[in-house]
Amino acid sequence: MKKKKKIIGILVLFICIILICMFYSMRYIFLQEDLIFFQMFHSIIKSEKNSNNQKESKEIEFLVEYNHTKFKSLNLMETIHNKTLIYEKIAPGTSGNFNIVLKSKQNMQYMVQFESKNQKPSNLQFSITEKGKKQDSLEELNEMLKGTILENQEKVMNIYWEWKYEGNREDNAQDTMEAKKIREYHFLIYVQGY
Repeated sequence: MKKKKKIIGILVLFICIILICMFYSMRYIFLQEDLIFFQMFHSIIKSEKNSNNQKESKEIEFLVEYNHTKFKSLNLMETIHNKTLIYEKIAPGTSGNFNIVLKSKQNMQYMVQFESKNQKPSNLQFSITEKGKKQDSLEELNEMLKGTILENQEKVMNIYWEWKYEGNREDNAQDTMEAKKIREYHFLIYVQGY
């Protein structure tokens, strides 16, 4: 009888040791899974902060040449800030920006102009600085985008746009009507050296 109690005691002790080992190994596996989860969560938060702090800008480059006019086409969908993207289209509440980069091999005057290729939404506005005075059309920026570029210089002009929403009732009705009709806004950028 003592022998049976001794064997049962050893078996119980052995089972307890196995259970304790399994508990710690399972705890270690869950700890690893939690660690992986928190690493992924941290990297997502970090990338969101970086994307909020640094807005990628589409760059349109031009080599400015004397007595030459060059142009490129652009669609605002290519310049939209991803966090404001709505159904893969420009719409009230979306915004974005793009850079016009000018390079020159000689000193000269330059002029940048825009030409709309389709109807612009009424409440879509543009500015040269993020907090600058808003213009109702790209063409209104033409007078502000003239100047001198020096030999081997690079000039970067930032153009910001925003289609605000939640204005007055009249603007909201206009926005709703235009948002149903328009998906994209296309325009040409002309650069002339003289």
